[in-house]
Amino acid sequence: KMDNVMLMGLIGQIVVYIVVFIFGACIGSFLNVCIYRLPAGESLTKRNSHCMTCGAEIKRYDLIPIISWLFVLKGKCRSCGQKISGRYPLVESLNAILFVLVFLKYDFFGTGIMMPVLMCLFISTVIVIGFEDYDTQEMTLAVLLIMAAISVAAAVLALPQVNVIRYGMCSLKDSIIGAFAVSVPFLLIGFVLTPLFMSAKDENRSSARKIRKRLKEMNSLTNKDTREIKKLETELEKLEAEIKEQGPVFGFGMGDVILMAAAGIMLGWQKILVAAGVGILVGAVYGVIRKHRSEDSQFAFGPWLAIGIGFAIFLGDPVVQWYANLLTVPAV
Repeated sequence: KMDNVMLMGLIGQIVVYIVVFIFGACIGSFLNVCIYRLPAGESLTKRNSHCMTCGAEIKRYDLIPIISWLFVLKGKCRSCGQKISGRYPLVESLNAILFVLVFLKYDFFGTGIMMPVLMCLFISTVIVIGFEDYDTQEMTLAVLLIMAAISVAAAVLALPQVNVIRYGMCSLKDSIIGAFAVSVPFLLIGFVLTPLFMSAKDENRSSARKIRKRLKEMNSLTNKDTREIKKLETELEKLEAEIKEQGPVFGFGMGDVILMAAAGIMLGWQKILVAAGVGILVGAVYGVIRKHRSEDSQFAFGPWLAIGIGFAIFLGDPVVQWYANLLTVPAV
């Protein structure tokens, strides 16, 4: 009888995770609509899903998350035959998998379903913000405010649970500190330090462009003034050295500030520091690669902060514990 009970319990859990996956994929389908329409100012409800190339309305039987793109449409529009972006199944699959991971992480059978549901909704808003920012270098304020509201709701939900398992949540004190731990430094970097550095850097770049233009004009002349050319070349080398010494400047916008404030409420100050560290590290690597390929070091930081937040949600606790152990003096 005990074996049968355990088996039935296991089957029940598997069924729950399958349902969560399907639900996550369906929500992911809606996230795709948000990612594409919100930055363009389009309504989320007035127009049905349509091909981005020919505008033809997509039939309901072609809107089954993941499956339709992979096996029915095979990545092409039924009307015009043009490719449909692989972003659609990617977002649907990502959201579905993360939903399942949340339900695996939080013991919802023992501690209730509210925290996993709120965390899933929070993750969905992070996905929207990450892809939005990657595409347009802008974040929709409404989505950021929804994210903040979810975080506050999770913090309030944890309040009565002072002496019991807190759904894996941080304390109210940690949430309050977390709201400012990263957002305030980002605010200072983005709106105080960055303008100071960028103004000097932009001035040097402008001067360097003028010198290059002048050198090009002088080199095209028949009677070249070698002394003047050498003087300009020396000045250009000096400017380029100064630009290189100034290095990259990480500018954070108000969207990044609100994002990290909302995430800080949800995760607490310890894990939001982990999120910021991972996001900045991954973003810096991407920036170096981007600059090497295109000589352009300006890019949106939101997607990488979103990756950092996801990392902190699932792996933040062991990282925090590992760091705490490093700082702990062993007993003699």
